[in-house]
Amino acid sequence: MSSIEKTVLATSGITLDAPSVAISRTRSGAWAWILPIFLFLVPSLTYFPTTFHDYGLRDDYSNLREAHEEPGKVLQFCASQARPIYGLLLQASYGQTSSVQNLQWLRFGAALILGAISLVSFRSLRRFGWSFNSSLCFALLVALVPSAQVIAGWAVGWPYAATALLSFGVFFVAEGALAPENTTRRMVTQGLLALGLMVVCALMYQPSALFCLVPLTARLIADRQRPALRIVRWLALHVGIIITGLALALGVMSVLYSSGLFVKSGRVAFESHWLTKLDWFLGQVVPNALSLFVLNDDHERDRGLYLAGAAIAGLILIGGAVLEWRRHGRARGLLWSAALVGMPMLAFAASLVASERYATYRTIFAMTAVLLLFLVASVARLTERFDVGGRRLVAAIALTVAFLTAQHHAYALLAVPQGNEWQLILEGAKRVQLPKHPGDPKPRIFAVASGTPDISTATIYHDEFGSLSTNSEWVPKEMFKRAMHDLHPDIPNIESRYDFAEGYRLPLDQHYNLIINLHRLRRYYTNN
Repeated sequence: MSSIEKTVLATSGITLDAPSVAISRTRSGAWAWILPIFLFLVPSLTYFPTTFHDYGLRDDYSNLREAHEEPGKVLQFCASQARPIYGLLLQASYGQTSSVQNLQWLRFGAALILGAISLVSFRSLRRFGWSFNSSLCFALLVALVPSAQVIAGWAVGWPYAATALLSFGVFFVAEGALAPENTTRRMVTQGLLALGLMVVCALMYQPSALFCLVPLTARLIADRQRPALRIVRWLALHVGIIITGLALALGVMSVLYSSGLFVKSGRVAFESHWLTKLDWFLGQVVPNALSLFVLNDDHERDRGLYLAGAAIAGLILIGGAVLEWRRHGRARGLLWSAALVGMPMLAFAASLVASERYATYRTIFAMTAVLLLFLVASVARLTERFDVGGRRLVAAIALTVAFLTAQHHAYALLAVPQGNEWQLILEGAKRVQLPKHPGDPKPRIFAVASGTPDISTATIYHDEFGSLSTNSEWVPKEMFKRAMHDLHPDIPNIESRYDFAEGYRLPLDQHYNLIINLHRLRRYYTNN
């Protein structure tokens, strides 16, 4: 019990005997370790059905093969997109993974890292002065948003979460460097360390590297004590460290490309049409980040509900900004409004300056988290006049909806469709009769690739939710080879024992011993 609480009780004429104090301390001590465990395990419990479902995604199959058969290829590919550390992490993790079933441990790792992000977020917000309830709501919701669902459902996504977690260090080290009591030497040392961490994060996965803006925004929202000009100066120093770190990472990659160590991908290019990019950002990216519970859909299914979710979130943000202006003055209101507009854009800056325009959920994790901070803070302000029961009811409804939708989206729109594809390929591989003698004819297999009409879910969004891996001219081959390897792990060069071909149509002038018709996926169609 704090000294403040003791003082209040004393002035109220309330006394505490030794047993009651002991009980209070016991309960407080128990809560101190129960809550961290709870926060750490919520994502694992939410995504448990997804994590341990038997499936992979398109990149999983090629990564598995290349990590074992062509070491360095995964690194070269990722480095071509300016993410060499990401490539090293994939090479190391897939190199220790022997089958598609074991991909579950990479997904489990992603869920645990999301739990760590929840825990660090909660403790950070409490440190900045956020209320217990608001801190807890944000910490739980940030691991349940659509971006987190994708990260938890993709084996290749665990470095995305690791980058976001590491980027917290960028903020706290930079915060230490900016402390007024620091000596010049310590300030320079910590500033360089913050820059180094930012460079590492940027060389892992640039969109998640900007997750360092989450604690920055959280403190900005809570900090009303310092004058506005001091806050602006503090913000500028932090943002300067972030931008400098990103620029240094770009410089490192430019040197590596120039040296010929890596080949630069055409995807590494800067945007040149800013007006149309801004229109794309406002029309596609912002609604995705605001509509926390309803997914976007390429076929515009539930379009009204999706836009309504984004609109409601937008109105809550506007209401929070208005209340901040009225209660804390013009300067604070202007600062809040400017941050509400600027911080989400900065959190999406890596994708905003790039020439690509692909509004995927995995690239908006940092932006979604920043907007979620403003949403939680705004709801707290808008419900200040509610009684305790009413506020708890609002929080309980939001968290319940978030939990159920996160679990459903990840399982029904990621694990199950991809699992259906894997089972069809695995089923065909089990029917292959390998030659017993060197001179025996090899079995000939043809896979009819799936197409858009073969999706098994009503909802599909880009290459994430509800998408097909086998709708490709190269993935079925990789999947079949992985299936044969998993079924016959003791046979080296298993692909030399059969002939495999694939295409969108079955050749009528060829004979095959086995045909895997991936159009059969449509029989698994569900209204999800």
